[in-house]
Amino acid sequence: MVKLEQEFAGECNLCGNEQKALISNQDRYGFPVRTAMCLNCGLIYVLDRFTSKGYSEFYESGSYRQLISCFKDKEQTVQRIRAAQVNYAAGLLFAMQGCLYPQKDARLLDVGGSTGLVASEFARQYGYKATVLDPAPTEIEASRSLGIEAVVDFIETWETSEKFDFVLLCRTVEHLFDLRKALMKIHYLLKPEGLFYCDIADFIEICRREGPPQATTKIDHVYWLTQETAIPAFRSIGFELVSIHTTLPSDQVGFLLRKSEPSLLRPVPFDWIQTQIRRFREIETDWLQYGRKPIDGRDWLKQNAYKLKKKILRSMPDILTLIPTRGSSKGIPSTTNTPFVSIRETCAEHSRSICG
Repeated sequence: MVKLEQEFAGECNLCGNEQKALISNQDRYGFPVRTAMCLNCGLIYVLDRFTSKGYSEFYESGSYRQLISCFKDKEQTVQRIRAAQVNYAAGLLFAMQGCLYPQKDARLLDVGGSTGLVASEFARQYGYKATVLDPAPTEIEASRSLGIEAVVDFIETWETSEKFDFVLLCRTVEHLFDLRKALMKIHYLLKPEGLFYCDIADFIEICRREGPPQATTKIDHVYWLTQETAIPAFRSIGFELVSIHTTLPSDQVGFLLRKSEPSLLRPVPFDWIQTQIRRFREIETDWLQYGRKPIDGRDWLKQNAYKLKKKILRSMPDILTLIPTRGSSKGIPSTTNTPFVSIRETCAEHSRSICG
């Protein structure tokens, strides 16, 4: 069993505002983890998150991949992860045509680069000397097997004197522990004429596809941006927009950025906040209504199989426990004095025979 410490984040990481709307009391895995939307800048963030040490252990121990393996009923091996990156890398290389050109001695940093497939493809196409940064040792070893320099660390804590011509943050921004610090670090590491690419999982679009916030939020996604909130966030750090990429899956948006002077992070219109909160409530109502009556025999079987799966999961032994600690914000008490519900055992034999 892996025990991970948990803390309470009482204010927005981007703007520091403490006013928020609570949009979910649990995440998609069943954790009693609350998620909120900042009423000032619109950032969506997990309130009951792991501590910095907890997230480090979460990724380094392999618990993250175990959790995903059980949830998807597919073991997340290096080979499977790398195979999933093939089409992603090809699409991103195509999207970057005309924006990037081969440069002698140019440096690439892939933050959260996992098995190194994307970095290696960019290195092959443009001649970059690539570095992959990721907190998972197994995936870093996979990157090194491709001949790429790779480091086990988080962008927030990594120390280097290198500067980079191109920085990738692919399917990773939601996993950052300190969003503002991480983006500022990337800004610092980027050369004056360098480019930064970041894609986001648009929370609003994912809710439309997956269901209400409690079916979408997850403890490993500490922050969520949307198409509307991402650009002001980038500008507040000192990035200006070069292009937006909407040719990704419909719930993702990519942004190609370059360095600029930081601008003030202005409040989003409160009408927009109200509209999003109303949408979350409407999505939940629609999904509840939709789920009450099966469409056909196949849908009836899926509904009952899901109920059986939940019952089986409750009977499984634990591999991971969240341990509450003191609140991280001044004046904010800890949320509880007892351990949270645990993630169930997710070793391969159980993920194949039980989690499905």
